[in-house]
Amino acid sequence: MRKVLLLVPFLLLSACGPEEEGDEPGGPAIEVTINAPTAEPAAPTNAAIEPALAYDSSRIHVVYAQTDGVGSHDIVYNSAIVGGPFGAPATILASPGADSRNPQCALDSTGTLHIVWEEGNAPSRDIHYATRTSGGTITPANLTNTAGSDESSPRIHIDPSNRVHVVWESGGAVLYRRKTTSFTTAITLPHVTGGSTAQSPDVCTDLGERVYITWSEQVAANRSLRILRSDDNGSNFGEVSVNGLAQRGTVVMTEPRIEGGLDGEVFMAFIGQDTGGDRAVFSCRTGTGGASFSSPKQLYNSTTGGIRQPTLAVFRRPDDNFTVMIAFSDGTLVGGNVLMFASRDNNFHFLGGPHKLSETFCQANTCTLPAIALDTDDCVAVWMGQPAAGGVVRTFAQINKYTLP
Repeated sequence: MRKVLLLVPFLLLSACGPEEEGDEPGGPAIEVTINAPTAEPAAPTNAAIEPALAYDSSRIHVVYAQTDGVGSHDIVYNSAIVGGPFGAPATILASPGADSRNPQCALDSTGTLHIVWEEGNAPSRDIHYATRTSGGTITPANLTNTAGSDESSPRIHIDPSNRVHVVWESGGAVLYRRKTTSFTTAITLPHVTGGSTAQSPDVCTDLGERVYITWSEQVAANRSLRILRSDDNGSNFGEVSVNGLAQRGTVVMTEPRIEGGLDGEVFMAFIGQDTGGDRAVFSCRTGTGGASFSSPKQLYNSTTGGIRQPTLAVFRRPDDNFTVMIAFSDGTLVGGNVLMFASRDNNFHFLGGPHKLSETFCQANTCTLPAIALDTDDCVAVWMGQPAAGGVVRTFAQINKYTLP
């Protein structure tokens, strides 16, 4: 078990990972057995895109946007018990003439699924929110409706106390709302770098329920990653690193994704693009509540035109060490192939891989928007793409077994 060092005003972690095993730093590579995915819907008439995933070790919950055939999209939910088929899909919201896109979801400890998405047509989109109880009751509501603003790119997180944390971007800024019994007033988060545009936010909490929010922001000639932390469950936020940046350097950094670990511990994945236009996926971590981050590790360079849409999942093992997995699409804006890397020692080392999740199961270079979730020995993945034989784009859900040798 890792030791935790108590400091004020926050906790610092020991910088050490698990003891090395064998001849390889961090121990042998995680072994991943990749299984065939299930299409949902199995044979759609209209494209089913932009999947989001939640997983409680017994049931896979998938939310996606599906075209209605007349130019808009509806938000749809479905689920499957592990090892069983998907049931009948349920429409979370159908709003003809208003586009419903980019859903995200998270489960609380009671089995209620919390869902956010973009509702409406640019440049006047709102963020909508809905819940689905474990018994199947769906309750939708509008979360934001700011006149004259275009709101997009929502992300959602549920902390250990079942508080709901939502972030999104609007007007070049990142906004945040928290829900206990009802939502608080939206907070506009400071991005004090000459009024630069903030994009691609994400939110998480650590074991001490500190709230962390990150996004990509223009700094001088480059895009860097800013991070803020709240020590009072989201009432107030402040910069936690010396200059408010989690990562700053000579490359363009975009699409940060974060997950919390023990007190003061945060894992991060992001895309970096250098001045020559080459894209790569990077990983880093902090054990100091965001005050400092490890040097980014470059996991993979694109071989098919670009790396996009990183997704990150972590699992806390009984010894308080974390399994960390990062997946992404390796390809163009149209689509690529879904690849994944795995770490058994808290993001310090990524050995083996890339694990090719979509290869042979889908049409090459059509897969995009992956999401993953972990438990003790399952890595669940979803993405959108075309089936191997071609046809209508749909969501694919895949349960892969993994082991720590």
